[in-house]
Amino acid sequence: MILPESKSEFRFRCDLYDDPFTPTFSLNEVADYLRTKLPTVQIFTHGELVAEKLSKAQGDEREALLQRLAIGFAKARVHDPFKPVGEREPLYGEIAYERRRLATRGEAKGVVYDGFMVQELLAGLFDREELNRWSLPLVFTNQLLATFDESDHRYHLRTVILGYPAIVSTTGLVEAPAKPREFYLAREQFRAMGLDAISPVLAAELRDRCLLPNDERLTEVAKGYALQAVFYALFGEAFCNDKDCRLYNAHWQEEMLHAQLNGAYDLCPRHEGMLQNLGSKQ
Repeated sequence: MILPESKSEFRFRCDLYDDPFTPTFSLNEVADYLRTKLPTVQIFTHGELVAEKLSKAQGDEREALLQRLAIGFAKARVHDPFKPVGEREPLYGEIAYERRRLATRGEAKGVVYDGFMVQELLAGLFDREELNRWSLPLVFTNQLLATFDESDHRYHLRTVILGYPAIVSTTGLVEAPAKPREFYLAREQFRAMGLDAISPVLAAELRDRCLLPNDERLTEVAKGYALQAVFYALFGEAFCNDKDCRLYNAHWQEEMLHAQLNGAYDLCPRHEGMLQNLGSKQ
């Protein structure tokens, strides 16, 4: 827990890195929300993380960094949801795909990555001044991230990877929390007909119960998950049992939408009190 003796000593900062591939995501809106909730925290915005780091490297240094990242992402690919990613050597084609994606700033489509391996890979892009207990990089990405759960021995998609850096998956906000049963039944029916998407009519019917791709509510939902990441860095806890609190650890889309959009309050009284006391004299 980061609690200084006085406000004048409080110097925590959070650097937000953009996801430019999700059209309905606004980094600036998330930053403004965090500034409102955390007035004593310095909030800075940046472009997409890997692109920024590559742009600062030149010549052989840039080529080495590009190759290291390409191999790292290729190794982090989840091929079997029931087996944790090990030390498997990635295929040449996988490395080439990742290198091309990174070099051309392309999207990562249809690939699931081990979230902790990606976190470790991205951590290597920061120096000690950028990555310490007083400084949290918060990376937004459209990559699908998953972590292996030892309790049921399988990977599960995640919305957020807590730690340094913290990572919020904008695609994970749509895909990770479980959707209503009707969605999955309809999706299988449409796939059987060779179609990639459910009908607009069904999408409209499910709108109040789940996020859908390119959903205009995505940024509002992302604000709560960004706050979870910062709460974890500041206080050592990120989740709440109160279903009306934006820190609620939702497992279903309907729970997530309620907590982020329709809760009785922004934060529960206990977590709101923690923010009010942040930086005050202990």
